[in-house]
Amino acid sequence: MENKKTALIVEGGGQRGVFSFGITDTFIKRDYDPFDIYIGVSNGVAVLCWYLIRETDNNLEKMLYAARGDYLDYKNIFTGGDIIKFHKMYEDGEKMFKPNMEKIRKTVEGKKYIAVVTDALSAQAEYHEFGDDEWMPKMIASGTLPVLVRTPSMIDGRRKFDGGVADPLPVRKAYELGAKRIIVIRTYEEKFKRKLKLENYIGAFFSREYPELRKALLKHDKTYNTALDFIHNPPSDCEVIQLCPPTRLKSKRDSKNVDILKADYNLGQRVAENYLSNLEN
Repeated sequence: MENKKTALIVEGGGQRGVFSFGITDTFIKRDYDPFDIYIGVSNGVAVLCWYLIRETDNNLEKMLYAARGDYLDYKNIFTGGDIIKFHKMYEDGEKMFKPNMEKIRKTVEGKKYIAVVTDALSAQAEYHEFGDDEWMPKMIASGTLPVLVRTPSMIDGRRKFDGGVADPLPVRKAYELGAKRIIVIRTYEEKFKRKLKLENYIGAFFSREYPELRKALLKHDKTYNTALDFIHNPPSDCEVIQLCPPTRLKSKRDSKNVDILKADYNLGQRVAENYLSNLEN
């Protein structure tokens, strides 16, 4: 009999990932992990990291520490520095929270844990699998936004950017890897459709040294909405389930309001509990 795999995909979204943490923390507490494949995009890679370590104690605090820290400075758009001090945020977080990579190794034995990144030159998605090499640079690369993060993220000598540019919802990739049941943790409500925003045009303007990346930023709405089409109309042998906030999250990518972040974390917990309760009925 064919082994039908199950995948868990976690969308990015910066501080909106607090909602995703609420879901995965509930999964840990309820001992729920039927997955063979784990794919994270941007902040979603970090959410999966702690899910696979099986730690729930400080996950809300991980998001709050980023909000409280000095990691955002819009004045740097004029100085050439990082607007989001992404590398420093991860370096400080690694020292503070000490992720145990050996626990991940044991959890994913015989499975796949994947970080999506975008190559700067080709603007194609790359799917880096957790293995024996250093994982933190791949986590950082998956969330390195053009323009906002100017410190280069390098893998194998090539510059990489946020995986959400090339494949923000990697459902098709999960299907290609054999997943017939795909759970997607979204950081937008189910009816959301992507439109190009001012930041896409700004990102494209400042990415002129990477022509293919520039094109990708200017068609990001089509890339995103094509993935939504797959979610809403999967192949006949595939089931896709979305775990979404019921309405637009109050948290934004760069939110620093602790009360808002806590509320969206609690919302994630409620969405997860409702999903698990429905499975039991």
